[in-house]
This record gives sequence, C-alpha cells and structure tokens, in this order.
Amino acid sequence: MLTLLLTTVVAVVVLLLVAVAFSASRKLASPPRKVGQWSPGDMGYTYEKLEVKTSDGLTLRGWLIPRGSDRTVLVVHGYTSSKWDEWYIKPVIDILARNNFNVVAFDMRAHGESDGRYTTLGLREVEDISKIIDLLEEKGLASRLGMIGYSMGGAITLMTAAREDRVKAAVADSPYIDIRASGKRWVKRVGAPLRYLLLASYPLIIYFTSKTTRTDPSKLVMFNYASLIRKPLLIIAGRNDDLVALEEIETFFNENKKVNPNTELWVTDSKHVSAIQDYPKEYEKRVVEFFERWL
Repeated sequence: MLTLLLTTVVAVVVLLLVAVAFSASRKLASPPRKVGQWSPGDMGYTYEKLEVKTSDGLTLRGWLIPRGSDRTVLVVHGYTSSKWDEWYIKPVIDILARNNFNVVAFDMRAHGESDGRYTTLGLREVEDISKIIDLLEEKGLASRLGMIGYSMGGAITLMTAAREDRVKAAVADSPYIDIRASGKRWVKRVGAPLRYLLLASYPLIIYFTSKTTRTDPSKLVMFNYASLIRKPLLIIAGRNDDLVALEEIETFFNENKKVNPNTELWVTDSKHVSAIQDYPKEYEKRVVEFFERWL
C-alpha cells in the first residue's frame, strides 16, 4: 500500500511539473505584446512607417526617422518589449535623432505590431535584421550603418555583428550571454510558490520552448560569437542586473578583446537596461561619441 501511495504521489508531481513546464513554455514563446499610442511625430520628428517581409513570410513593422544624414542606427528592443518601449527605446531614439543620425526601429517577430505567433529569442531575428538592412540598402541608408540593442535585442546585435558585414559598429546594452542562464534568472523574479515549480521544471521548460520555437538554445550562447566580431563594439553592463551576470559579460568581453582591439566595456551600477535612465548625460555622450567615431 505504501509503495502504491508513493508511486501515485510521484506520478502526480511529475504530471504537475510537465503541465507547468508546458504552459510556461507556451507563454515564453508567445510573449504579451506591447503596443503604444505615441510615435516619433509626438517627439517632434518626421518619420515614416516601414514594412519588411521575412524569409518565412512574416511582415515586420517599424519606423524610420530620417535626419538627412548618411549615418543610420538600427535600434532593437528586448523580449516582451517593442518599438513603443518608453524606458530605453524612446530615449535612445531621441538621443540619436537629436544628434542627426537616421534612426530605424522595428518590432521583432511576435512583438508589437509585427506578425508572428512565436519569438525565437534572437535566432531567426538575426535573419530578420538582414532583411531590414536589405530595405535600408534600397533606400540608400546602409552605407554607414550601426546597431544598438537592448537585452534580447543586445544579443541579436551581437549575433548580427558576427555575421553581417553591412553593420559597421554595434552597441549591446545588457545582452544576455546564455539564454538558458538568463531565463532561469527571469524565473527567479516570479513569486513563490510558483517560482519553485518553475525552477523544478526548468529543464522541461527549455525543452518545450525549443520545440515550440524550433530553436536550439545552444546557438543562443554569445560565447559562440565572441571570436567572430571584429568590428567596433561597445557593451554596456550593470552590476545590479538580475538577468545577466556581470561575470558573463566580462568573460565575453575578454574573449572578444583577443581578436577585436576596438571593443569597449562600460560597467555601471544599474539594473537591467537601466543605464540610459540612471546616467542619461553620460549615456548620450558615450553612445553618440562611439557612433560618431566609427560610422
């Protein structure tokens, strides 16, 4: 009788963990969409709406803020965010536009008003960025092209910098270094008791998410790309970032430094993607000077 009871309890616990993992993976793969009401026009900038078709037929939607310059910066938001983000996207658009860079900001797949049921957490998004660059090339806006990305967008920026020659300089703010490690830290933000169920089922969450998104998480480890980035790179990291460990950032930076003399690391006391809010003047100075120097 005791053996039967224990077997039943174990079976129930396993089924519970599988159910939690499956549900969590679905929500992870299809994040809530952030859609706002403001536009660059509300900031006093002339802009136009852009659309790009991905290789798998999705339509991505974005903005172009032309400033009459031959230098363009593509801005990439993070997971669950969009071009309407007011914490870092809106301020960086203003910083770049005020300093006479053409600015481009798109919603990534499954975010904002772009098509797509599932995000791939950066993997296919790198291909999508190349499609956006194709459009910018057609418009004559890609000859002196930079990128700046935040969180997942920072990782997208790193992976794009490793493979896309048309990007001449890149800034990665709070990029995840290993999607699996950052995902686990994300889970730790959840309140108890759900947090403990999610942590216990985390390997299953990774498995189900990879199947749903058709993504290999081992390809979302930035150490794989450290030796491939040979162009000017500025990484911004925070000591109080609860999603990306400073040690991971420093390890990536040191690996990249071996092959890239033009890589820089700025470490602040900020939380995740918060340096732009905590140090607005220094942030503007560093980012603008970086792009002015390398574009």
